[in-house]
Amino acid sequence: MIKTMLKVILGIFLGIILLYLFIYFGGADYLQIFGKKTVQAGKELKQYEKNVKDAGGKVEEVLEKAKDKVKEKIP
Repeated sequence: MIKTMLKVILGIFLGIILLYLFIYFGGADYLQIFGKKTVQAGKELKQYEKNVKDAGGKVEEVLEKAKDKVKEKIP
C-alpha cells in the first residue's frame, strides 16, 4: 500500500517537472510544428485514399473484362 502511494506521488511529481520543462523550453512551438505536419500528412493520406478508391473502380472494370475473356475462351 505504501509502495503504491509512493509510486503515485513520484508519478505526479515527475509529471509536474516534465510539464514545467516542456513549457520552459517552448513546447508550444513544437506543438505548432507537429500540428502543421500532422495536417499535411492528413491531406496526403486523403489524396492516397482518393487514388485508391478511384483505382478500385478501375480494378473492377478490369476484372469484368477478364471474366468476359475467360467466358469467351471456355466453351
